[in-house]
Amino acid sequence: MYRFDDPDPGRAGEFGTCYTANSIEVAFAESVIHEAGRFVAGAYEVPSAELTERSVVQFTCDRRKTLVLADLTGAALKSLGLNNDISALADYSVSQAWAQAIHDADPRWQGIRYVSRQMNKGFAYAIFERSGLKKLRSEKLKVAQLDALCDLFNVTAV
Repeated sequence: MYRFDDPDPGRAGEFGTCYTANSIEVAFAESVIHEAGRFVAGAYEVPSAELTERSVVQFTCDRRKTLVLADLTGAALKSLGLNNDISALADYSVSQAWAQAIHDADPRWQGIRYVSRQMNKGFAYAIFERSGLKKLRSEKLKVAQLDALCDLFNVTAV
C-alpha cells in the first residue's frame, strides 16, 4: 500500500489510486529510486532491469481537461492544520485517512496534489480511479533520458 491509497481495501466504496508526477524527474525519484534504489557509498544502486524496463506514460482524461484535485501543498495544506509530514512520513496511516476523507467527502474530488517526498521541489499526484484517467501512450525511456536521470540522481546500474 502506498501513501494515498484506500486504507481499507475491500470495503464498500473502496477506491483505487494512480500515482503520477509533474515531471519525469519526480516520477523517476518517486518510482525507480524510492522503490528499487539502495544508497551505497555515495550513490544509488538500482538493478539494471529496473532501469531498462521503465516506461514514460502519458495520461488523458476524457471527462474534462482539468482534474479537480485537493491541494495538499503550501498555504492550502497549512490552512487544514497540516504540514508536509503528510507527504514525508514513512507511516502512511495519516495520509491514507486523509485520502479516504477527501475521496468520500465529494465525488467531484478526483485526486490529491502533494509535494514529492523524494524530490521536494516537485509535485506528485494521487489520482482516484473515478477520475476517468486513461493511459494515452507509453514508451520506453530513451537511453539519453535514462542516462541524464541517472547522472542527475547519481544512480549506478547493478
